[in-house]
Amino acid sequence: MSPTRSLFTRAVRSTVREAMDGPERRLLLAFDLDGTLAPIASRPESARVSKTTLALLARAARLPRVRVAIVSARPLRDLRRLIPVARVGRIAQYGLEGLVAPKPASRRRLRRAARVLGARLRPVVAPYRGAFIEQKGLSVAVHHRALSARRRASLHRRLRIVEREARAHGFGPQLGDRVNDFVPLGYDKGRALGALRVRLRPDVTIFFGDSAGDEPAFAALAPADISVRVGPGPTAARFRVRGPQDVARFLRAFVAERTQPPSSRRR
Repeated sequence: MSPTRSLFTRAVRSTVREAMDGPERRLLLAFDLDGTLAPIASRPESARVSKTTLALLARAARLPRVRVAIVSARPLRDLRRLIPVARVGRIAQYGLEGLVAPKPASRRRLRRAARVLGARLRPVVAPYRGAFIEQKGLSVAVHHRALSARRRASLHRRLRIVEREARAHGFGPQLGDRVNDFVPLGYDKGRALGALRVRLRPDVTIFFGDSAGDEPAFAALAPADISVRVGPGPTAARFRVRGPQDVARFLRAFVAERTQPPSSRRR
């Protein structure tokens, strides 16, 4: 992987501005949620998106020729609760819910399989105090943030055994930030973002994500698009920012730039 560059250096700012510039250029701003728009929390229900970020998302979503979307591993009910912003598209559970979701018959079948898989995972996870299962409906997550490195490695060994059984039910692993998601095979954020781009047909897509689960989305982007890794870690993204506060910083600058008359925009 090529080294990533900070999104906020002068040269990169100029590159990004040129990619987004043009009065008729259609832009798609897409974001992961946890670790990107919201700081990572100890439990999913504790996460919060700041009022500042929500306000900036709302302003961006009202701009002409700009579409804003959340592409997340979370269930759709969480996205509606955490991002109560009009005109923001929601793609949940790696594309299993929301704008690019499969047909209802497929979702019913996958929901049944996810319940079976969740039941199989419970006795595997139960001995690991601090780890827990999140039954999302169409996928299943094993959270292990609270475990020590030694206990996490032990749990991963046991989960690898279950992964083989999961594939028999049509599910495979997707890795997040100290969470293992079991997701229907063929679904990931790259597929979800690609389907959204086909639907909206933007000229430029900008995607921010913070974990291994976002790497397929980075890989799905075109050379003219903008990929941004949030936080540390190996990545295929072209650019990097430090955390959710920098994502808000980008949004603030983006909104300010797009609300200026074209003649006064910086070159």
